[in-house]
Amino acid sequence: MHLFFRAFLPALAGLALIAAAPAGAVIGGTPVPAGDAVAPQTVIITGGQGFCTGAVLGERLVLTAAHCVDGAGRLGVLIFGPGRVPIINEVADRRVHPAYRRADWQARRTAVDLAVIRTTRPIGHGTRPATLAGGALPAAGAPIRLVGFGPVAEGDARSAGVLRSAALTVTGRPSTYQVRLTGPGAQALGACTGDSGGPVYASEGGRPVVSGIVSWTTGRGSARCGALTGTVPVAPHRRWIEEAVRGLGGS
Repeated sequence: MHLFFRAFLPALAGLALIAAAPAGAVIGGTPVPAGDAVAPQTVIITGGQGFCTGAVLGERLVLTAAHCVDGAGRLGVLIFGPGRVPIINEVADRRVHPAYRRADWQARRTAVDLAVIRTTRPIGHGTRPATLAGGALPAAGAPIRLVGFGPVAEGDARSAGVLRSAALTVTGRPSTYQVRLTGPGAQALGACTGDSGGPVYASEGGRPVVSGIVSWTTGRGSARCGALTGTVPVAPHRRWIEEAVRGLGGS
């Protein structure tokens, strides 16, 4: 058995359950249809300890959260083929934003929680690059669409692995380092385990653009998810992302 394949057996075992069960993703989210523009732009990043979500930048490149890849061992980019058969493409190299500090991220302090990874082979299978936001930061109250492969309810691991989305709004004071999102009222809605590194979308010129990358979440009471979703805005860090892409060999 190939060593790389063997290293991901725990993840594949979990995905076998995902494929057999009624699956969902994003706390309180709704399924993303296959024909939705964001569906082919979003992938799973998997390792021996779990998984994250990422946004496709090129045929071998994915933008995700630094905490998903920093210090991790072997990683793979996972998509589902016909019949939801998992297809894993090994990650060959990665770039983590130099301003990222894990201790700051864990404390919800300012941390540029961004990374770009490069796979050994083209991701293919109908994936398409996402467009990154290039304008100003989203204003408080602006609508944002969260997309990810995490569970539909906290602790419901069997529901993870299917792409879902949720309509959130920007809250608080957006900054170049952090934009917080929330759902309406007291409804549990937002990112959770597995959604980290995933894209959140705004609209520019009538088309979806990646406005930010999911970094952290909070919940109400004893919950860890469903209240606030913390994201790192993309526009202020476009230059670094482009440099990372070049450093990884382009497309």
